[in-house]
Amino acid sequence: MTADQLLRDTLREWAEETPPPGGADLAGRALLRRRRRRVTGVTVAFAAFALLAGGVAVPVLAESDQPGYSGPGRMMDNDVSAHPGESPPRHLIAAGGVAVSAYQADRRIQKQDEIERTTYTWYLYDPRTRRYEKTSWGWLDVAPGMRRAAVLEKTLPASRVGILDLATGEVTKWIPLKHRAGGVKWSPDGERLVVTTYSGYPDVEAKDFPRKRPTSQPRTGYYLVDVDSGQKEYRPMGVDMDDGYIGLGRMDVRWSQDGTLLLVPSPPGGAFETWYDLEGQPSKKTPSYEGPDAAPAGLSPDGRYYTVGDGWTATVKETGTHRTVSGSSGSMALAWADNDRLVRWDCPPDRRCTRYMGERLVLTDPTGRIKIPLSGYRYSDTPQDWEPLITRR
Repeated sequence: MTADQLLRDTLREWAEETPPPGGADLAGRALLRRRRRRVTGVTVAFAAFALLAGGVAVPVLAESDQPGYSGPGRMMDNDVSAHPGESPPRHLIAAGGVAVSAYQADRRIQKQDEIERTTYTWYLYDPRTRRYEKTSWGWLDVAPGMRRAAVLEKTLPASRVGILDLATGEVTKWIPLKHRAGGVKWSPDGERLVVTTYSGYPDVEAKDFPRKRPTSQPRTGYYLVDVDSGQKEYRPMGVDMDDGYIGLGRMDVRWSQDGTLLLVPSPPGGAFETWYDLEGQPSKKTPSYEGPDAAPAGLSPDGRYYTVGDGWTATVKETGTHRTVSGSSGSMALAWADNDRLVRWDCPPDRRCTRYMGERLVLTDPTGRIKIPLSGYRYSDTPQDWEPLITRR
């Protein structure tokens, strides 16, 4: 049954169940009529939600798509929290097993002599206020479970990493670093950190390298940190200043999806990205469905699908046949909410989108035919240019 058929059948059933006019229900019918007047212009996407939400089947109210709209969002059920009128979001965006735990916004790009320096502000979800709150941190990552975050102080690179308790808003531990850090990432099990170190501000790019050289220095290495004990091990992993790769800016180390390997961006001359084991040795094993051409969503939890991308667009493929799922090509796929639902950027056909402009977050099935808006549209003019951090909850 298609979504259109489900919607028509559901509306027909509601109509058949409506009682005839009578004095006993006058008040109720008057209240219903008044409610209908208040939501004029609101679309009831019942069928799409029933297929995608996976929880209590209640209507989804798709609110105004106008830039800057600040009306209330809708908590659809315990499975999905959507605020299609908010960009950037003020209230929790979540679906299935994932949520937007934080986001970068207020992005500023300073250009001087063909060299760009990017700065931004982090907004972190605060369970005490149930809103995203502006922070003073220079970089952060939220642990799976969304109970704590790893934070770096505003001036990057930072000399220590803090462990922030999201329930209290207090840093419970500071881990000092001999080598200054510009990036941090939690392991999938939420027990360890990989902390990438830099000798200068990491978010600097040269548009005409090597004729124009960034004023900061590249990555110098990374730490592996056991969060509970505070024990850490440093591994030098620098980049040759004479290599043009320095012009590409931030080069953070990140975990494989199973937490057994580390992906380290490397300069030209070898592989563009190199996998290392946790002992610091190049790995002969390469994780399936991860790497340079993979989209962030990667492998679905049940292993049935995987995503490939080119930096802005993404496609869903079947792992058994490697065939492209019909209709799945579109904007970037960010995370699997569960086995059959994706959180991704969406560019509606009636809008002219580019990277970072004109898109909104949606919850969709692998085919991309059924979409539930999760956020409002983002635009290049501040404050609607934002980038989400998606975390398993």
